[in-house]
This record gives sequence, C-alpha cells and structure tokens, in this order.
Amino acid sequence: AGLLQQLQQGQIDLIAGIAHTEARDRLYDFTHEPMFVNWGQVYVRDRSIQSLLDLRGRTIAGSDADIYSLSLQSLLRQFDLDARFLFLDTYEQALDAVQAGNADAAILSRSNGKQFESSYTLVRSPIVCCSMEIGFASAEGQHGELLRKIDAHLSRLKSDNGSYYFQALDRWYGETRPEALPAWVPKIIGGLLLGSVLLCAAVVLLRNKVRERTRKLQDAYNSLDERVRSRTEELYQSNQQLRDEINLHKMTQKKLHYLATHDPLTDLPNRRWFSERLEENIKRAKRTRQHVAVLFLDLNAFKPINDTHGHDFGDLVLKETAARLRSCLREVDHLARLGGDEFIIMLPDIQQPSAVFVVAEKILQRFRTPFDIQAIRLKVGISIGVAISPDQGASADLLLRNADLAMYQAKQAGENQYREFTPALEPAGNTAKVTSD
Repeated sequence: AGLLQQLQQGQIDLIAGIAHTEARDRLYDFTHEPMFVNWGQVYVRDRSIQSLLDLRGRTIAGSDADIYSLSLQSLLRQFDLDARFLFLDTYEQALDAVQAGNADAAILSRSNGKQFESSYTLVRSPIVCCSMEIGFASAEGQHGELLRKIDAHLSRLKSDNGSYYFQALDRWYGETRPEALPAWVPKIIGGLLLGSVLLCAAVVLLRNKVRERTRKLQDAYNSLDERVRSRTEELYQSNQQLRDEINLHKMTQKKLHYLATHDPLTDLPNRRWFSERLEENIKRAKRTRQHVAVLFLDLNAFKPINDTHGHDFGDLVLKETAARLRSCLREVDHLARLGGDEFIIMLPDIQQPSAVFVVAEKILQRFRTPFDIQAIRLKVGISIGVAISPDQGASADLLLRNADLAMYQAKQAGENQYREFTPALEPAGNTAKVTSD
C-alpha cells in the first residue's frame, strides 16, 4: 500500500512485481505481458485441514492489507464460512503465529512462501486461491512507452525456453535435487541384501503360512484401496460442486451488476452508470486539460404519443430515439437513459467547445426526419441542454444539473432547439445561446 501511494504521488516511477486487479487497473497503467502468475497458499500445522470447508471456525493469520489475505477473507464470506482473521505486519509474523499455535493457518503468496517455508515446520495445505497476474505498473498516463518496451522484452524472453527468464523461474520454483548417497550407505545396503537372502531361505520353509498371510494382506489392501477411491470420489464431487457454486455466484453477480446499471427497455446505461463514468472522465480531462460535455435531452410532446397510440407504441418510439442518438455519436461518446423520455450524452476528450454544438446540430437535424413505426408516421421533436466542463461544472452532479437547466430553457423556447448553460440560466436570469428549427 505504501508503494502504491508513492507511485500515485509521483515519488516513484515504476513498481515491479505488483498484482494486477480491476480496482488497481482504474488507477494505474500495467504491462500487458505478466511476469508470472502468483497465487495464495495456505500453510498449516494440522494436516487435517484439506479444503476451504475445514477453515470454518479457524483462526487465519495474514499480512495486513495483503491482497491474498483480503481475497481469502472475501471468498470465505461468500460461502458463509465463519473464520477469524489475525492481520499482522509481515508474512513472517503470520507464519510465526501458526508455528506458536496462536493461529490455525496462514495465508501468503506462493512466491514468498517458497522463500520462508524452509525456516518452519509447517506444511503446505491443498488450499490455494486468488491467482494474480504479477507485472509492472506506473502512474496512469505517465510511462506508457516504458511499459510497452517491458512488454516487448518479456515477450521475447518467454519465446525462448532457454532464456534467463525461464532459468530464474526454475531456480525460484524448482524442487531441490537429491544429494549423492553417503559412502556407508552401499555397505549397509549390501548387508541388508545378505540378510534378505537368509530371510528368503527361511521364508521358503514357511511358505504356506506366508501365502495365507499374503492373501489376508491383499484383502486388506483391496479394502483400503476401495475406501481411498470412494473418499477421493467424494472429495472430487465436493470440489466440483464448490467450483460450480463459485461460477454461478460470479454469473449472478455479473447479471445483477448489469441490471443495476442498465435500462431494460433500450439496453442503455442508466444514470448510476453514467455518473460514475462522467466523474472519471472529468478527472482525466482535468489532467489532460481537455473538456467534457454533457447533453441533456428531452422528447417534445411524448405524453400525447403514449395517450394516443398506447405505451407499447411509446416504447418503440423510445427505442428508435436511442438508435438515432447512437448514430450521431463517436465510439468514445456515452449515451444513457434517465427514465421516461429523458436521455443524457457525454462527450469526452473535447479540445474545442465548438465541437459540442456541431453534435447538437447533428442531433436536431436527425430528428427533423419523421418516425415511421408500425405504418404510422409522426414527427418527434427534441430539446437539448448543453454544459461543458470545467467552466460550466467541475463535478458530475453540477454538470448534469446545469445541462438540465439549459434543457428546460430550450424546451420553453420551442421544439428542436438547444441551449448552452450560462450563469444567467440560474433562476434569476434567462440568457442563453439558442438555435431553432
């Protein structure tokens, strides 16, 4: 957390070996080519801890603000597995807590676990989670060229199996090779072989008893093998069910998020989604010294259309309105529906405010063409209010409010007009830029 704060404040230019998450991606620029994939590893003293279910009611030690500790805590909450977390300053302190019996398990990154595990009598459990891509990161918009060069260099190293990239991974993650046997071991083995020969001679004399014993051992082995196979199948089914539940939960969360941020009729984003993106673009425009414009749009005389032709017909008019507005925008522009017959448009990365009025004129021209819906031709007018940051609003709420004020002024002036917000449009005044059909 300290390195990320220094990166954001410009005290350092680049962080190497940082986990890539969606939340961090909104604040920093990352390399597209990961250095490697890391994951969280749970270490235990009690070998009976074999799955997430075994962590219920346990005390788990982890590093404070560590992404793997927080991710495991969130994962256990999702499955209502009540576990206590003991957050400490370092990974070593977390392992010390398990070694001393103050915690049942410790969660740390696999790469750090490989570094520290030889100093403890703890064992790796089968529980791993929270895989993360590890790469380089810089402050947003600061060192894009450097990150691209790092990506190209990593790609070249990964294309060569003999490169020092793979040599380093083998050295870091490879298993220790066995040492040569001491000189006295072959002598002991020779003695054992001689003893085996003598033992075999005795066994020949007792072969009948040995055969009976062997049969019983074979039966016991078969029984044990069946029990192991059955238990393995049960564990597999439990793990498969857990994976299915996790995938279902992710799909449900994604669907709920979409429903919470989109209009079901037009499939456009709603005000909540629009406001979040608007706030982000205002901050970016401030850094790049550009403008962001908001266009607040309202259909004219939409209620009589509903009253005359019915709400189903009115829904078709709203869908056609959304399609016409999309056709007037760039790919980087954003269109959303507030509700009823109100829509909002965000135009980011505007260098000259005059470009905003070109878009407004384009929309008015598009709505001069009558609508043809179910063999009914009708003319639908539209009123537009315009507000441009930073002069006409330095926050999302203020920009939307001022565009709304300008739209009501345009609506009072007649159909198919737009007005730009000025301080005179506050309740005490009424001067604004107007264009009419």
